[in-house]
Amino acid sequence: MKRRNFFKLTGISVVSTLASKVFAFQEKGNIQNKKTLTNPFETKGKWYKAALHVHTTSSDGDVDVTTRLKQYREKGFDVVAVTDHRTTNDLSGFSDKKFLALSSIEFHPQTYSGAPTHHLLGYGLPHPYTYNGDLSAQEMIDDIKSKGAKVFYAHPYWTGHTYIEMTEVSGYLGLEVHNEVCQDADSGSGRMHWDQMLNNGHVLSGLASDDVHKSSGVGKAWTMIKADKLDDKSILEALELGSFYASKGPEIKNYQLNSEGLIKVECSAVKKIVFRTSGAGNGSVFKAENGNDLRSAEWDLSKKNPKWVRCEVTDKDGNTAWTNPIFL
Repeated sequence: MKRRNFFKLTGISVVSTLASKVFAFQEKGNIQNKKTLTNPFETKGKWYKAALHVHTTSSDGDVDVTTRLKQYREKGFDVVAVTDHRTTNDLSGFSDKKFLALSSIEFHPQTYSGAPTHHLLGYGLPHPYTYNGDLSAQEMIDDIKSKGAKVFYAHPYWTGHTYIEMTEVSGYLGLEVHNEVCQDADSGSGRMHWDQMLNNGHVLSGLASDDVHKSSGVGKAWTMIKADKLDDKSILEALELGSFYASKGPEIKNYQLNSEGLIKVECSAVKKIVFRTSGAGNGSVFKAENGNDLRSAEWDLSKKNPKWVRCEVTDKDGNTAWTNPIFL
């Protein structure tokens, strides 16, 4: 049933019920019961370039698993999560000391609101996994998590989801702040959804992915993960902690908040740096002038008292990188 018709037919009582559900999640203050995220720029480890939303002919991709993984290796990726719809793949034999093929899934439980189905990503889901489409959304998330997988919310803007859908389930760690294939329909950004969730107390991290279906889209967006080792355990732990940043091009070299309330970012050459926060105004913007580049920016938060602050840096070609939020 279409979402518009759903609300038209069911009326105010259902809207009230859904509102109560949303407020119930708000009262928890955090849909994953975390108070903060790890800042990867303050920890030891090595950076790994990761593709975290990848399809093959096991679902609706244009090439098989072997070819897809080869494409990413040739483009310098260290981690590839194969996330075919409703199924896992046998990835044994593809990983080595320099490359990790991560068994994963994209799953689609029904929403409770009548909106289009959820699109969720389960990383580190052991193969084989028996997909049960009869499970409710929360039951499916809980089942996939029980197998050791880490769950993230995919492209909420493209799916037509709102705060209602995003808070009717719990247990996911973050969302896609950018999805490249959805951007073809100008709906690949999850920035507003992310900020709304953060403003309401939900501690969520942000991924970037190319969500590749066609080979021409390989390697156009990625997530830089900082982990101790290139193995399943270390990468999944880094995803759990938020030890990563998302990018479509720029490199973020440092991002820290000091004890005096000064937030600072260092990055590759860009034309714009934006610090985004809770509250009116949504932060501060720094722009390069007179044909110059920006490679750093700092902003005094000591008198502003926001709940959180994250950073976006954008280069001359319009490509952006996104840090995870720091919570104050």
